[in-house]
Amino acid sequence: MSFRTGGFREQKPTVTLDLTPLIDCIFQLLIFFLLTASFITTPNLGVELPKASAKASTTQQRDLIVVVTRKGEIQYEGSPLSQAELMKRLKAVHKERPNARVLIQADRKAYHGNVVKVMDVAKSIGFRRLGVAIQSRR
Repeated sequence: MSFRTGGFREQKPTVTLDLTPLIDCIFQLLIFFLLTASFITTPNLGVELPKASAKASTTQQRDLIVVVTRKGEIQYEGSPLSQAELMKRLKAVHKERPNARVLIQADRKAYHGNVVKVMDVAKSIGFRRLGVAIQSRR
């Protein structure tokens, strides 16, 4: 028989901290905050203020320009239209060019509701790219 000197020693339990679940939780929180941070900002509707210090983008051939006058008239290609007529004309154009951008040139003192109606018509037809023209500050 072999006897140990010093008697029976209790083995101290080793305490370990597994970092893998902690790191997983941190990464999940990081991903959650990165994804939700974009929803906190105001949604981009392509709306810009009538006067801005930034340069206005140049109008391209593919843009469909709809004008809203101070009196609330809607004009497309230089001719005044009603909301129903605008819808018919834009539907015809949407069949040919579904990716075209609708650019709204509204007078600074135009009624906001008229601009929203034009945007609503364009969205209901299926146009996904809308913009409001601005005049850059000089």
